Amino acid sequence: MISFDSSLNLIKKCVLKSLKSEFIDINESFGRILASDLYSKCDYPRENLSSMDGAVIFKSDLNLKEIEIIGEIKAGDTFTNDFNKGQTKLIFTGGIVPGKNKVIIPKEQFLISKNKLIIKDRKIQNFIRIKGSDFKKKELCLSKNTKMNCRTIALAAAMRINKIEVIKKPNVIVIMTGDELISSDKEKPLVISTNQIMIKKIVNDFGGSLKNIYIVKDKIEELEKLIKKLRDFDILITSGGISRGKYDLVKKVLCNLKMKILFDRVSIKPGKPTTFGKFSKNRYFLGLPGNPVSCFTSLVFFFSKFINCFYGSDYLKITKTKLILNNNLKTNKHLTTFLRIKKIKNKPNFFNVFSKQDSAQMKILSESNGILIRKPYEKNLIKGTECDVLLYENIVRNNI
Repeated sequence: MISFDSSLNLIKKCVLKSLKSEFIDINESFGRILASDLYSKCDYPRENLSSMDGAVIFKSDLNLKEIEIIGEIKAGDTFTNDFNKGQTKLIFTGGIVPGKNKVIIPKEQFLISKNKLIIKDRKIQNFIRIKGSDFKKKELCLSKNTKMNCRTIALAAAMRINKIEVIKKPNVIVIMTGDELISSDKEKPLVISTNQIMIKKIVNDFGGSLKNIYIVKDKIEELEKLIKKLRDFDILITSGGISRGKYDLVKKVLCNLKMKILFDRVSIKPGKPTTFGKFSKNRYFLGLPGNPVSCFTSLVFFFSKFINCFYGSDYLKITKTKLILNNNLKTNKHLTTFLRIKKIKNKPNFFNVFSKQDSAQMKILSESNGILIRKPYEKNLIKGTECDVLLYENIVRNNI
């Protein structure tokens, strides 16, 4: 049996960064990883622009008593004629500043009388955004391996980029095993495939591309026939059938198909039977236990590790939060233990650990909003102890 930390390190060692990429529309790139550097196709701003509503004059005209107004410049005007000394144009924020040697007088600092500009305050700051002052044409603005968010997408759009090269998402195929999940013509299945719901959501939210979900009976020939047909996947995920019972057939079938098992028992609770393996050509296998809580926790910790290794970056930043324990916990046993917890409503900095931690209890999993990870042989924890907990809300937080 392998330790929890060792199992994560083994995934990190064996899963290679993907070299597969694709071009997508910039507007569809939220959460994707850049596969190449992005250089701007233009200067930004594209011209000298006013940063204020006001008037544009020659700098040398600041001491004139009055200046003739000959027009206006709006944001969006693609061109404007220059003017002579002694003349001015009203200008609005984002308007192009014509010619050279100009200053912008904010509207609060002048009066208008009979189409003449009369300056009240001659202390002028620089209210001109200089062409290319943000970034210049051919400047490197976004580096390879950047995770795209709304700010970087907006930047790429300002760079006049329409399509970008990103790392392809890992193609994921899921197989649910168990006769109890199969319905017949006359009867509904004995068990609802709840793991299927969780796997689908987590795979997509964690950055995978779920291609298909299959449900098969506990029969070697059916499972083997299905797996032989599978094509174009980066990781195969199964739920159920990986323990040591008579009908736990998944590992046997996969080994017959030349998959190498990297680990098949982890010293964790729940999730001990979790299995990880590797096919040829950088294709991988993650076997999840059938009990829903075990399935959930193993998917959160092991699939997230796979995703980060696949992308070659901390694509998923699973951060912990410090909260105060509201009940007493005995010394932990030899396994790394994942305990379901719940924050206390009227005490937001405190949490309770559920007394029932059975790996099949869906209601408690639903009511929980985080996990306390206890290390092997960790000493007893008393009420009032500050602990690092993993809140579900922090597992997948869309980065704006």
